[in-house]
Amino acid sequence: MLFLHALGGIFGLLLVVAVGYILAWRGWFSTEFQMLLPRLVTYVALPPFLMSTLLQSFERDNLLHMLYGALLPFTSQILTFSLAWVVGKAVRVRRGRLGLFCVCVSNSNTIFVGIPVNLALFGEESLPYVLLYYFASTIFFWTVGNYAISSDGSRDGEGRERTRLRDNIRHIFSPPMLGFLTGLSLVMLKVELPRFLLDAAKYLGNLTTPLALLFIGITLQNMDLRHLKINRDLALALLGRLVLSPLVVMLLTPLFPIPELMGKVFIMQASLPVLMQAAILSAYYRTDPQFGALMVSLSTLLSAITIPVCMCLL
Repeated sequence: MLFLHALGGIFGLLLVVAVGYILAWRGWFSTEFQMLLPRLVTYVALPPFLMSTLLQSFERDNLLHMLYGALLPFTSQILTFSLAWVVGKAVRVRRGRLGLFCVCVSNSNTIFVGIPVNLALFGEESLPYVLLYYFASTIFFWTVGNYAISSDGSRDGEGRERTRLRDNIRHIFSPPMLGFLTGLSLVMLKVELPRFLLDAAKYLGNLTTPLALLFIGITLQNMDLRHLKINRDLALALLGRLVLSPLVVMLLTPLFPIPELMGKVFIMQASLPVLMQAAILSAYYRTDPQFGALMVSLSTLLSAITIPVCMCLL
């Protein structure tokens, strides 16, 4: 029963992707709307989602107490990203895709898949550790990951110059990152927002998952999956996300004096599918949204096999 409940979170995501695919196949979405979706998620839905999640999940004292535990996911993501970069350079990952490749390997879907899977496996006492991993993953993704994906688009086939320093800083301090920093600052300062502001942030934040999943379904339909071929870059990124990432956390865990349950939750978090915002950012920066959408969808589908394996190991 726990096994089926955990997989339900994965199949629920795939079902919403399928809805986007079918609606796109029936011609519901114009080109303008498909360009608007990533902007809606990035500018409208994600900032209040990150802010409200922090405000509702943490208090100043327990946030400070658990910050030490965030060193493990920080270290594992830095190491995994670095290994992906080395491998990507060695095998010559296609131009304009290396940053996205590394992000897909290092960052997992810690909330939308992570919460139902960990609740099913470890119970409600695992939730603070799920959010702690999410805390580290969010900071890493919206700084290093955001910069890496935006850098993919800073050169085109004619050798256009890299974006200037101020543009890179602007990419790092993107609206989602500013939303996260706002929530973090409010928690640390013990500021309580009026209820109507929290409700508005929650309503807007709830748009994040469905809009992102619909966009992935639309992108997959535009790609014509009948001619899908698993190329080398895709296979390596899937292997890195579903095998290398949890293995790195598993090897690092004995080096950190953390509770046993925290270590198990971190390993499970590292084994989850690709973060869906990676596909959104690749579309927003116009780098390689097809690769991002495929990585999110295929890793989510394959995790129906890898998550049970990880459950058995734990």
